Amino acid sequence: MKSFFKFPILIMLLGVVITACAGAGFQPVDKEYVLTTDLRDGNLVFLGVSDEINGVENPTLNANPGARITVTLINGGMGQHDITFPEVKATTGVVKEKGEAASVTFTVPTVHGEVEYYDSVGNHAELGMRGVLLVSTSGQSMPVLSSGESSGDPAVLAAFQKGACGSCHNIAGIPNAKGVLGPDLSNAADLAQEHLESSAYSGSADSVEAYLEESILQPEIFVPETCPTGPCPAGVMPANLSDTLTTDEINSIVTYLSGLPEGAYGETVAAAAPQSPTTGADIVRDPTDLPGPIGDREPITVRIDLETVEVEGQLADGTTYTYWTFNGQVPGPFYRVRVGDTIEVHLKNSSSSVMNHSVDFHSVTGPGGGAVMTQTKPGEETVFTAKAINAGLFVYHCATPMVADHIANGMYGLILVEPEGGLAPVDREFYVMQGELYTAGAFGEHGHQPSDTTKLLNEDPEYFVFNGAVNALVDQKPLKANVGESVRIFFGVGGPNFTSSFHVIGEIFDRVYDQASITSAPLTDVQTTLVPPGGATMVEFTLEVPGNYILVDHALSRLQRGLAGYLIVEGEPNPEIFNGSPTSGSGH
Repeated sequence: MKSFFKFPILIMLLGVVITACAGAGFQPVDKEYVLTTDLRDGNLVFLGVSDEINGVENPTLNANPGARITVTLINGGMGQHDITFPEVKATTGVVKEKGEAASVTFTVPTVHGEVEYYDSVGNHAELGMRGVLLVSTSGQSMPVLSSGESSGDPAVLAAFQKGACGSCHNIAGIPNAKGVLGPDLSNAADLAQEHLESSAYSGSADSVEAYLEESILQPEIFVPETCPTGPCPAGVMPANLSDTLTTDEINSIVTYLSGLPEGAYGETVAAAAPQSPTTGADIVRDPTDLPGPIGDREPITVRIDLETVEVEGQLADGTTYTYWTFNGQVPGPFYRVRVGDTIEVHLKNSSSSVMNHSVDFHSVTGPGGGAVMTQTKPGEETVFTAKAINAGLFVYHCATPMVADHIANGMYGLILVEPEGGLAPVDREFYVMQGELYTAGAFGEHGHQPSDTTKLLNEDPEYFVFNGAVNALVDQKPLKANVGESVRIFFGVGGPNFTSSFHVIGEIFDRVYDQASITSAPLTDVQTTLVPPGGATMVEFTLEVPGNYILVDHALSRLQRGLAGYLIVEGEPNPEIFNGSPTSGSGH
């Protein structure tokens, strides 16, 4: 924790209190918390800085039901942030500058349980910026339930209390039920007392506590007859089991309700109408989107304009992902210079970004490859120059902590530094890069998928992709050429973690410039070539037979996680080289 956070927090809090007191309808605050933002072990976190939570990462806050609470957030740097309590529709609002503070005051729900808080800006919540407000009355015993295996399980009651309002829910595991009505237990004791005193009660309980232990969920008492349609009463949390309950809580409810007589858990509701597939922006870089050869010219200054843009893009059918990009696509633009040129790099970070970004060119000789000069805040621009003194094909990528996270989200590209006199001519050139994505949902799961930092650190990706998306070079933008043409593929691996065994099924590379050393003699007649993360290669071959040739990483399980591309070759058959009758099932 840097020392500037030790500035007079009490003075700031006093200002907050004075401002609140100035309002005509002032209500006293029962509890106050102050948090800041920090980077710990490469992860963004909330850090407590007020007495009770000082130094605690993503602290658990505590308050009594119905209490008034104020939460203040101080921006510790590293982008824009807020604290949002979605269940009570409360937020501090976004703090954009380092040292800027904002507060929110709200009334704590009158039910026991946990109220989640998180940073709603970008994907900060998925990066670890989240915690809970624990709502409970110290020392107050809670009634428990009794039903078969879940007898005396307070987790069931707590779970139902979080779903107070009686909304309809879908809960997997409830037989023959497309929806379940959650009971409002905020006045369970009153309802129990009323039923005990009525002539309808035929049980043996002689107290409210015994009644609740005996049978808390009698449908005629606690379950509404029909699904409610209006908003929940003020101060009562709406029940949304998929969003507000933990897996353990849902399992407790499933176990409890499954033990009741069929139909006792209330009216089932019709399944929701099918939703339109989730769609996002096209972030796939066309493999033909690259500048032509430089040829024989004198060295010049080449301006490179990069804009870092965070965009919700299409990862797969029905699945989107928040990509961090150079110029809105994955990979970033292909740049082409020659030895002796000076590159003048202008890096602009879009004002819509929530993170700082930068760029590290592996072709640059100098600290950080330019990253030390381009740590760029949202809405700002940085510039540096560097001379290209080594020929080769080089990766560039974002180098803002956590660097692996920025790369995994799509921030990588290639720059070619041609030798003096240029490269030998070919008929077609293509630009392809491999990367991996670490999503919270499993491969193929629909909807918007946030990133998963734990999977990233464990090197456990859900997706492997060429040019940013599943089958991007199969269905959307395949490579195309003709029989008799010579082809050059500039291939790189953004990673951030996995080496590629690059292979084109049905072709042999006539020449491979290993490790993208284009001034060395090429390898010849190569089947598969290794390319490490942050590395590249240049392969060349001539096309002799028409058909579909599949680009793969020959770690072939990755085919099942989206990693494939097509080189579609048209022209006359060449039976002297390849002849036979096709059989079904090859996928070519």
